[in-house]
Amino acid sequence: MVGPKGKVERFLSSHPVFTRTEFRKTVSPGQPLSSSDSLLKYHAASGRIRHVAPGVYASVPPHLDPANFHPDRILVASRIRADGVLAYHTALELHGLAYSESSQTQLLSRGRPGEMKTLVGPVRFVAQPASLRRRSEEMSGTITMDRRGLDVIATGVERTLVDCIERPDLTGGVEELANALHSVKAFDVGKFAKFALVRDNQTLVGVCGAWLESRKDDLFVDTQVLDELKGAAPPAPRPALGSDAQGHAKEGWNVILPPDFLNPSFEGMSPEMMP
Repeated sequence: MVGPKGKVERFLSSHPVFTRTEFRKTVSPGQPLSSSDSLLKYHAASGRIRHVAPGVYASVPPHLDPANFHPDRILVASRIRADGVLAYHTALELHGLAYSESSQTQLLSRGRPGEMKTLVGPVRFVAQPASLRRRSEEMSGTITMDRRGLDVIATGVERTLVDCIERPDLTGGVEELANALHSVKAFDVGKFAKFALVRDNQTLVGVCGAWLESRKDDLFVDTQVLDELKGAAPPAPRPALGSDAQGHAKEGWNVILPPDFLNPSFEGMSPEMMP
């Protein structure tokens, strides 16, 4: 029932979070699925592992009480679907750009959109942007990151920012988005512009361009990049990010932005003033 103890312990020590499939392939390859499942049930009953999401388990360190053990929510979420890409506010967290905490973990996936309850909190699956699906470019702008010795797939900084501007509702709101954008210190301006342009969304391009222009000196933005974005911006003023249609359009970009969006503050303090 307990199987080769050494093999199981080596696996658990190197896999803080793992899937049922990973366990079977490593610990009991070639054995019936029922044998692998019996091993999982045994170690779950002994408190060595916890079933944390459908098909996903977490290794419990030997010195901890399983009932009080909280596995890494990002690792857990990353293992639920094979095509899952950590994105939106979760990606902001991974890149050190988030200002608020979130109990929800967000992933892009080709599967059914929706929220799933897990032991580590809600996990929300979001459909890949339609423009990328049409081009079969769903994985463009994604990177592999190390998380406690395991690989996770996430959107890179440039794509994360474009995704969040397009979907501020998945970012924690406009204020969170503004503070995240204001905290960017360095990134690939050309990639950011490219990711904005392929979305076939004039309003998105206008917001991205207006923000880049506001940071053109410290982010070393080339005038040619701004000109290319301006050519794809709205031809007439449009409200963006929930702003009032009667507001003032950003000159050259034809997007009406919320007040102070390009010069945000965090609880009354500019992000540069924060410790």
